[in-house]
Amino acid sequence: MHGERRIKRVQRVAGGAWLLISDNPRYEKELIKPQDMKDVEILGRCGIRIGRVL
Repeated sequence: MHGERRIKRVQRVAGGAWLLISDNPRYEKELIKPQDMKDVEILGRCGIRIGRVL
C-alpha cells in the first residue's frame, strides 16, 4: 500500500472493506475502505504456520 510492504492478516468487514490486522500488538488495526482498494496490492499468501499455537 502506497509503496510500503506489510505482512498482515486480512478480514473482510461489512460494506466490502478490509481490516488489516498485525500479529504485533504495537500496531493498530487498519481499515481499508472499498474506494481505497486501488492502492492495495497483495503480493502473496501464507498457507501454513509453523510454531506453537496458543
